Amino acid sequence: MFKKMILVLLVALPLLSCPFDEEDSAVTIDAYKAISKEVRSGDFEKAKEEILKQKELYEYFGKDIYSGLLKAVDDKNSDEIKKMLDRSMVLEIKELLDKVETDFNSYKKARLLLIKAKKHLKVLTKDKKTHKLMKQMLKSLGNPGLMGMGKKEADKGLFLESKEKLLSLIL
Repeated sequence: MFKKMILVLLVALPLLSCPFDEEDSAVTIDAYKAISKEVRSGDFEKAKEEILKQKELYEYFGKDIYSGLLKAVDDKNSDEIKKMLDRSMVLEIKELLDKVETDFNSYKKARLLLIKAKKHLKVLTKDKKTHKLMKQMLKSLGNPGLMGMGKKEADKGLFLESKEKLLSLIL
């Protein structure tokens, strides 16, 4: 009996831990928040420093985003800076959702990627429709259950439909 309880605990403990690595998923979010904070305070020099620190990140999303951010900060154009930052977040979300689609049959990996996408979406928008679609995508993964209990089948069709709707709202 005691061995069974320990086995259940060992199986359940990873489920109770944080499902994602904070550092891994927060680079774009941290940069977005840091730049936005400096722009809101009117300190475009510090905003530029933050952008320069994240050159590799923003060039990854496209040289036009990086150069657009630099031009906007030089022009002190808050609206354009926000537009470029939002675009980078949208591209990050799209990339994560594409990876979920590829790894859909791997519950843990797909769930991890969706949670990361959800964190990015939360920073990008407060729109309830988009967050409802994200919940549908999480639900579409199903649930492998624990030792056969609570198993729910995955629904890739629901995921693809929700992904398409979400991207159409944020692109």
